[in-house]
Amino acid sequence: LADGMGSGVKANILATLTSKILGTMFLKGATLDNCVETIAKTLPVCQERKVAYATFSILQVFNDGEAYLAEYDNPSCIFIRDGKLVPIPQNIREIAGKKINEWRFHVKEGDALALICDGTIYAGPGELFNLKWTWDSMADYTLKAARTSSSAARLATMMVDACNDLYGGRPGDDTTAAVMRISSKKLVRLMTGPPLSPEDDAKAVRQFMEGDAYRIVSGGTSAEIVARTLGKEITTETDTASL
Repeated sequence: LADGMGSGVKANILATLTSKILGTMFLKGATLDNCVETIAKTLPVCQERKVAYATFSILQVFNDGEAYLAEYDNPSCIFIRDGKLVPIPQNIREIAGKKINEWRFHVKEGDALALICDGTIYAGPGELFNLKWTWDSMADYTLKAARTSSSAARLATMMVDACNDLYGGRPGDDTTAAVMRISSKKLVRLMTGPPLSPEDDAKAVRQFMEGDAYRIVSGGTSAEIVARTLGKEITTETDTASL
């Protein structure tokens, strides 16, 4: 997550370049030192401030549960575990003149981590900063919101919607949240549309039912094929639009 200096088009370009460079280089196995040095040499220099500046937060989580967090001038990551906030320790080191906080740790199922920019912690009406809404306020709201849904996308939406409400629908600063929730792998099998030949209906259903997974059937014809093959009856619910 990156936040460019200022606002508008210039800030958007700085943030987009920073996030793209970091994402691509980390994916290719580059070190943080190389990434920061590349950003310092690549970002266009603001003609007014004579500096190329963008804050960033990096979160990597690997399949074995190992995690890496690096933060430069962004508000600290909001880390929730077992219904409580986990403080981020300070391990500062300097790279290319920038003081960056790094932390290596392990995640476990149920953890939630939210990266935020400073527009989320100074949310206020119009273009004024609300100094009563702080990082602690944002973290407390996120903690409560995380209890209502296990969806990372839903939590991120709730966070920025809360800030937008505080801004009165007219944000005075970029407001971004990126959320990761740690969960076990869930396998889903989806059947949509009948086989090309009716002779393959039973075979398709047998393959669909193999293994341990959540199963979703999409479409009336597909549902009839599955029901007929399995000897089940289709029940239609009419009291809800979400079946």
